[in-house]
Parts: sequence; structure tokens; C-alpha cells
Amino acid sequence: MGTTKLNRNHTQFEDAIEHIIRYAQDIIADLPYKKKMSSDEKEMLIEALLLRACALWESFIEREIVFLINLDPSKLLREFDLPKGTNFDTKLIRAIIFSDHYRDFHDIDRSMSFFDRVIVDKNNSFRKIIGPQKEKINFTYKLRNYLAHYSEFSKLILCRAYQKAPYNYSRFLKPGVFLIKQKGKHFEDLVNNFRMSSICMRKIFK
Repeated sequence: MGTTKLNRNHTQFEDAIEHIIRYAQDIIADLPYKKKMSSDEKEMLIEALLLRACALWESFIEREIVFLINLDPSKLLREFDLPKGTNFDTKLIRAIIFSDHYRDFHDIDRSMSFFDRVIVDKNNSFRKIIGPQKEKINFTYKLRNYLAHYSEFSKLILCRAYQKAPYNYSRFLKPGVFLIKQKGKHFEDLVNNFRMSSICMRKIFK
């Protein structure tokens, strides 16, 4: 397989994120519609696009892990105590990683110990994601978790995140309101961060 499928995974993901950002910009500017949208309509659409971006990121990571392990499955073999003659392919690797229980990789720092156990160091592209990118991903998932649950706990976590730099908002904002502020600057910054993280990860193969 080499890195062909890996590169395709990155480029397809990055293109999808660019499309989401362009669509969001059009929504905020009322470009694709004959009549101006209400603020509530814009907020709901922008929130939905954020959820879609998070889902694309999760799908991208799941494929990335499988493709990276397939380049050299030696750590996977040791981690799961598999027979040395195991004939690995992407289907078998996916089954080994994801069939025993649900895994999520929202928090890259928290997930790194798992990545380190199953991906050989020279192929571990997750190590290329830098601190500020990780922080933005974690913040994005605070928004996502509130939108997914509307629980008081997720609201409290998000409210505390709003109060910290670089946002420094003293009160709670609905995610849609936050994301369309400053003509969608917050939305574009957070969603494009997924794309930039992917670009950084690709550097390990150059």
C-alpha cells in the first residue's frame, strides 16, 4: 500500500473541510439564498456544520490509525500478543483495533499513549500535531459535546472554556452565536484547525 492511501485520506479530508468552510461563509453572507436568513437559521446550520466537521475528523483519524499500523504492524502484534506469522491487512487491523470496544480519539494528548503502543515511532504522524492545534481541537469538542447533549455539565465545561484566553467571554454563548461572531471567524479558525492538523501530520512522510 505504501503511503498512497494515507495521502488520499489526508487530501480527501482536507478538501471536505475546505468545502465546509466555504459553505459556512456563504451561509453567514447569505450568498446561496434569495432571501436573507434569520440569525436562528444561521446558528442552527453553523452548529450542524461544526458537528459534521467533527465527524469527518473522527472518521479521518480512524482510517489514519489503520493505514499507519499497516505500514509496520510490529507494535500492534506485541500490544495484542498476536501470533508472529499473522498476515495483516487493513481489514484485520481495523477489526483488531475497533471490534473489542468503542474508542474515541477526541483528545489527542489523552490518546497518544494508545497511538504510541500500536504505531511505530517513525510512522506516528499524530506526534506532528502541535500544542496550539491540540488545544483548539479540545475546545472544538467542548462545543461538540454541548451540542450533542445539552447537559448542564457540558454547558459548565464550555462556559469555563469561553472564559479563558483567547476568547475571554464572561458569559455563556450558544455555540451558534459564538461561531458566527465576527463574520464566522471563530468557526473558520476552529474547523480549519482540523485541516491544518492534517497538513502537519503529512509532514512525517516527506
